[in-house]
Parts: sequence; C-alpha cells; structure tokens
Amino acid sequence: MPIAPLEPSSPPAVFDFLERHVSARGRAHWEWKYQLDGEGPARAFYHTGADGTVGGFVGTLPTTLHAPAQHARAAWFVDWATRPGEGSVGVGVALLRRAEAATDVLLTLQGSVDTQKILPKLRWNVVETPATWILRVSPRAIVTRGLLRRHPWLRALALLPGALVARNRRVTRVRSSPFALEEVERFPASYDARWEVRRPEFAPLMDRSSAQLNFLYADFPEGGYRRFLVREGADVVGHLVLRLDRKEDARRGRIIDALWPRARTGAVEWLVREACEILQERGVDYIECTASVADLERALGACRFARLRPVPVWYHRLPDGMATPDTWFITYLDCDRAYR
Repeated sequence: MPIAPLEPSSPPAVFDFLERHVSARGRAHWEWKYQLDGEGPARAFYHTGADGTVGGFVGTLPTTLHAPAQHARAAWFVDWATRPGEGSVGVGVALLRRAEAATDVLLTLQGSVDTQKILPKLRWNVVETPATWILRVSPRAIVTRGLLRRHPWLRALALLPGALVARNRRVTRVRSSPFALEEVERFPASYDARWEVRRPEFAPLMDRSSAQLNFLYADFPEGGYRRFLVREGADVVGHLVLRLDRKEDARRGRIIDALWPRARTGAVEWLVREACEILQERGVDYIECTASVADLERALGACRFARLRPVPVWYHRLPDGMATPDTWFITYLDCDRAYR
C-alpha cells in the first residue's frame, strides 16, 4: 500500500483529512505535534489511493522507555483514523504495522470503541493498572452528579449542603516542609542531571528529560500548562506540571506529571497538596490525576481523591526482559488528551 511519512511538503489534503477525520486543531497543532520543523525520524504516516485521496493516517509521539536494567525506543500512537468505506480496515492495519516497524514498543491508552475492538484481533495486550482519580472541590461539582445532574431543581436545593461539603473537602497545604515550588517558563537543561537521579527511583517510566518536558508543556501551541521545579533549599529535587482547562461547563484542574525524592517520607503527599492548593486558588470545580503506583495513590487517597476509572494501556510487543506496563510509572504525561 502507498504509505508516506508526514513531512512539511505533504499535500494539503493530508492536513484537511486530519481536520475532518481526527480533530479540528489547525495546521500549527499538527506541525508542533509531529515536529515538522525539526529533524529526526518521521512521527506520522498517511495512506493515499491511486487518485491521490488520503485514505488514512497514523501519528505517534516517540519517547524512550527506561527500565532499571535497559531502555527501549517507544512511541504512543495518538491519532489513527481511516476514511469510511470499502478497504478502510486494511488501510488502518497497514498504517498500524508501519508505526510498529518504526519503534521497539508501540502503545496506546484507552482508545475509541472501534480501536478496542480491533486491537485484540491484532494480538495486542492490555493492562488496566493505571487509573484516573478525581477530587470534586466546588459545590457545583459535588452536587452535579447522578440524579442531581438530570434534575436542575434538585441541584439548586443541594447547593447549600454541597458548599458545606466543599469547605470540609478543601485540600490544605502542609504547614512546614523542607520543599518548595518554583514556577518556570521552561525546564532548564540543568534539570537533566536531576532526571538522571530520579529515573532509577521511578523506572520503568517514559522520558522526562528537559527537552521532552519542554516539548510537551512549554511548546504546546494552545497553552494551559504550568511548570514547576521542586526545590529543597538550593537544590532542585523534582518537578511538577499542572493544567487548567474547561470540560463542558466545568473548570477542570489536572495534576499532569511529577517526580519527587521517592525515598523521602511525606514528599509525595506534600507535592499533591501543593498542586491541589494551586488549582483550588484558580477556582477549579474538580481535580484529576492519573496514577499507577501505590505511593502516589496513597497520597491521593489521603487528600480525599476517589478512584474514578481505569486507564487501559494497550501494547503490541515488548523487548525481552522488559517489565509489563502494569509495573510502569504512568501519569497524564502519557495520556493527556489536550495534546493528543
């Protein structure tokens, strides 16, 4: 099948296909996402028919998977779409095989209903260890659930008790801590030395070098992220990334990613509380966090987060000796829909 890499010179029909069949984000989004102004291997591929019609597209976000004793090229496939009609399944499979051939580990999270039907037939595996956790912090978010969501008059009656619950549920800062946050526009290259220290503490996990963090959270053309260094005195010991956006009519806060001194008692709970306080000060209705490891889950539980739903991780193959994804450190860095 005629499959070509996405390049700056690719026909306008490819970008039109993306806008129509993937997401209407504008060309600047696709140029950033697939690094069309940079060098390196192609991150995305498209199929064209004999008449030049674009029949499908697959796009990936390359990274590196770091395990305690090895590392591997990895990529999340984040866009996968075909034009409806005869032969679309074959086009989709061919594009996926092309993406598989470009990396050692190809993965995706959640996936559409169709994706979840197709991948098992292609012998992909799935784990459901990561989960989304949620903390509803505004009276409106607390009462707008279930029966109250469907009946506005009941919701109005519930706002007063909801306000009392919200006051009790507000996450507060730790009164005294050796740690502090420093907000930054970009992660400095000097952070890579700290990343090298934190990496074996959290492995297996994906790349969190300054270049990767800046690509995702400083260069994202639509903004919305806040970036922090975690300091202990004069030393940088970790990082934190937060996001504010809107979903439907609610203001949402997200704890996107963080690393901390993992052996230090209380460090992760301090970090979660700091993140919540920053987001609460911005008036969010609720806060979400994706977690896959016990210490972060305990900190979320201590702050009254509730486990909302699993986040399925689909993968095709792993290098010999590589731990399966149910053991990986996974956060919204791996599955944030804002940049997917």
